[in-house]
Amino acid sequence: MANFDFGQVTAFSLALKPQLVTTSNVNTAAIDMAGFEGVSIATITGEGTINATVNVALTFYEGDDDTRANATALASSRVLSNPVVNSNATAFKAVVVPTKRYLFAELDPTASHSCNLAVVATKGYPTEAPTT
Repeated sequence: MANFDFGQVTAFSLALKPQLVTTSNVNTAAIDMAGFEGVSIATITGEGTINATVNVALTFYEGDDDTRANATALASSRVLSNPVVNSNATAFKAVVVPTKRYLFAELDPTASHSCNLAVVATKGYPTEAPTT
């Protein structure tokens, strides 16, 4: 049976608007986890040069405020899945369970490539779900 309250127990945020990621690391905006316990991070690639050797890895950081400079690395035990972003025109899903209010994803390219990337966060497991 369909769960009609799905929209009430999830929240979406655009963490990184589509942009060209070349050789430098790129950080997402702060993902505010207030009211949620887990998050799925979708990294969406456009057309371009990205493959098994020219790819992007994600590293996650968390903090008590929305400043990336104050965040610390998320413990690996809190990262449930984190695939390497290595194909164009594809979506890759990482799943993490942070312990602090703000989460950041850092995109770490292995080499220069020409592929636009976007990152969307889907927050779930609300601390207070609707009762109806």
